[in-house]
Formats: sequence, structure tokens, C-alpha cells
Amino acid sequence: MGDWDIGEDWMSRMQGIGEKTLGPVAIHGGLQMKRREQNRAAFKNSKEWGLITQAHASAVNALVNFLSRIAGKPIPADREDVQGQAALIAHFVQGIDLCETAIVEGFYPQAATLLRQQHEIIAAVEEFTVGRRKDGKTPHATIGVLRDMGRTYGDLSGGAHVSHANLLKNFVIMAIGEHDGPSLLPIYHHEITLNFYALHVSYILMMAQLAGEVENSVTGDTLNPDEVKLLFVGRQILMDLGLIRFEEPPNPQEAPAKGCATD
Repeated sequence: MGDWDIGEDWMSRMQGIGEKTLGPVAIHGGLQMKRREQNRAAFKNSKEWGLITQAHASAVNALVNFLSRIAGKPIPADREDVQGQAALIAHFVQGIDLCETAIVEGFYPQAATLLRQQHEIIAAVEEFTVGRRKDGKTPHATIGVLRDMGRTYGDLSGGAHVSHANLLKNFVIMAIGEHDGPSLLPIYHHEITLNFYALHVSYILMMAQLAGEVENSVTGDTLNPDEVKLLFVGRQILMDLGLIRFEEPPNPQEAPAKGCATD
């Protein structure tokens, strides 16, 4: 039936109600998958891709290896704080791939929502640590390792809320002939992708640090030297790329500390 593209009356080229019922959604889905692949390829062709994906891999490897090592170790029944933290950490890990996909493939409002959720999960883990966690309440956005990231959280909230029309329009606008209009397919913006990706890696680094601290409070175990080195590599790459800053230089002999994405 030939090629299909946005801007056509797809049903006019179809025969029968069955084809018209299933055809448009299949066409749009195919076009969207093609665009997602193109967006991922554009990121892969950028000069930062090799290093920043290495930072992501280093951070994820350290976190999941540590969690695998401690999996199955019992949590005392009277440590409801640690039980809550363990559930939050698992929730965080399960969402890593989904967040990475949203960022790289150009789903920026959805990525902002997922990044904000990562921020809030980290904040909730910190609130459990200091005995301030309240069930059903949004955690404080600038607690613990997040203390300098209030502006970042505010920006994520703006990108995630449909009430911020101008910001959302920047995510989806594209040139259509001589005019600008919203696209039905995700559009790749390199700077947004790069900054969101760096923030995503930063949150993984923070969660790995916190996971080590939580386990240490129960069993005395913590990140091993290999895991610490991987976290150091991830942070150092972000610093070298100018995508993150630290109050103090990181030390490869210590678990990572307080970092925040650059504005």
C-alpha cells in the first residue's frame, strides 16, 4: 500500500471497517518506533555518547551488583525504616531502564516525570534515615544528598506538569513547512537529552551510596572496593563532561557523596 506519513488521511487509502479500525494505530505505532530508533541513533552519534553511557553503565553495575550481593539477607522485624527503604530502592531500580528509554528516545515530559520520581524516592530513603518519613506525604525535595537540588526538582516539576504550556511546547514543537506546530512523534533535542541523562546517572550514583548506608546500618556490610571504583568512574566522567559539580572532590577510597547536576 506504499509509504505512510503524518499529514495524510490514512483511512482514505484503506478498504473495509476492519482495516480502518486497526490501520491508523498500527501506522502511527510504526512511525513512532522508527522515530524512537532515529532519536536513539542521534544520541549515539553525539560526541558525548561513549563517555556518558559508560558513566551510566558504571553506576548501574555498582548498584545492581551490590543489591545482588545482599539479596536475601533478612531485615529485622523491628526495622520498619529499613523495610521501607528496601522497597523504595527496589522501586528505583525497576524504573531505571524505563527512565533511560524515555530520555534517549525523546519522550521528555515523561522523562521529567520519571526523573522527578527518582528524586522523590531518594528523598524518601533519606527521610527514613533521619526518622522523618510520613506515609502518604511527598518527601522533602532537598534532604540529605539532595540538599542543593531544589532548583533541579522545581525544573523537573515544571517539565512534568501540563500546566507549564510554554515548556511543554518546546518539547514537541517542530517546523512544518513555513510554520511551527506540535509533532505527533517524539523530537530529539540534544541538550535536553544530555542534561536529563546526566541527571539520571547522578540519581543512580546517589542511590548506590544510600543503599550502601542502609545495609551498613543493619549488617555492617557496604559497598566493596570494586563498586566504589565504579561509582567514582561514573562521577568523574560527569565532572569531566561539565555535567555535574561536587562540593568536595570525590575520593576513590570512599563512598560517593554530595553531588548535583549543573544548572
